[in-house]
Amino acid sequence: MRKAKLAVLVLGAALAVSACGGKDKGKETIATESQQETVATEATEPTTLAPATDEEKAQAAEVGKKIDAIYVQNWSEDTERLCKEAKEAWDALSDSAKAEVSGEHASPEYFGLDTGDVSKDDPRNQDEIGEKEILVVSFGTSYNDSRAKDIGGIEAYLAKEFPDYSVRRAFTSQIILNHILARDGEKIDNVEQALERAKKNGVKELIVQPTHLMKGKEYDELKETLDKHKASFEKLELAEPLLGEVGKDAEDVNADKERVANLIVQATVTGGGFDSVQKAAQDGVAFVFLGHGTSHTAAISYSEMQSAMKKLGYANVFIGTVEGEPEETAVGAVIDAVKKGGYKKVTIRPMMVVAGDHAHNDMAGAEDDSWVQQFLNAKSFDRIETQIEGLGGVYDIQKLYAEHTQAAINAANTAAEETTAAETKAN
Repeated sequence: MRKAKLAVLVLGAALAVSACGGKDKGKETIATESQQETVATEATEPTTLAPATDEEKAQAAEVGKKIDAIYVQNWSEDTERLCKEAKEAWDALSDSAKAEVSGEHASPEYFGLDTGDVSKDDPRNQDEIGEKEILVVSFGTSYNDSRAKDIGGIEAYLAKEFPDYSVRRAFTSQIILNHILARDGEKIDNVEQALERAKKNGVKELIVQPTHLMKGKEYDELKETLDKHKASFEKLELAEPLLGEVGKDAEDVNADKERVANLIVQATVTGGGFDSVQKAAQDGVAFVFLGHGTSHTAAISYSEMQSAMKKLGYANVFIGTVEGEPEETAVGAVIDAVKKGGYKKVTIRPMMVVAGDHAHNDMAGAEDDSWVQQFLNAKSFDRIETQIEGLGGVYDIQKLYAEHTQAAINAANTAAEETTAAETKAN
């Protein structure tokens, strides 16, 4: 994202981006054409690199192949070695050669993008777990600051709320795990590794808390994996994701969705310095919350979130998705809905647990297909603002996850009691 911002500022012809500090940290304002000339005149020339030699280009091509080799979803016994070799090869490149790195998935940003201080993150892969564990399972993110704040924030809250349990971490995306390992040397368990670690440590009670938004594909796959390991633990329970059960239709809004709807609106009001959501609406401001989107049947959850906003009286709130599934959440449909509502100012914020790649690039990036750019290109809005903040960093969201964890603990205890009663009756 840093590279993309620089390109926009230097060109000065597309938009103005001002990154704010202090209380506005994570907030970016995109100005309209009337403010662009000032930015263009103030922009400084980028540092120019010497053209890469043929030898440097060949070296860059080899690094691109090494990155593509670890950009895979399957772990193998060679993974750690391949990650190490890719990073060493990158480090050996000149700056001119690094700029030439490319491949099916490879780019200079794989190793070159600064996403924060990895030392602030706790991988939670320690042994000496004890007999009771809460395993927090996330898709994952390679954005260090977001991982520490959003995923780490949830984990830390659970550790505080449940001191009798050891809290550990697992990610479901091996692509992300490999990226973090190769670039930063931080090793995080995948789900199978975390389960094997739990067995090796003699864990008897395992509560698995996913940080997933809904019961979609990732949740289903996690459940299938846990079912294969159920016999290895005396108690094993999978907790609810953030939005709870998937409703039967768009109007079937459960308490979790209504609560999350209210919390994300209030977080946006606070983060944007608005007096209230109602006052923002009166000032012509629309809030757009961007989820990932899915072709899974759980996609109805996004429609239910829109219904929750309507139920709460938030007429200026619109739900969108990166994937455009369901179709009313596609960027074009959302732009049309905002225009129809008569709103001239827009605040876009991720409705995702982590403010990672989707938030920085698909939402707030400088590429033509980002949501910010497409809203800008609609030429219907006076101001577009983004808040790059994940749900996981919101205190009350962490609290809701803890409530789901407690419900899972209760369910595990009840199931164990019922099993014991049945065995006693049989004997």
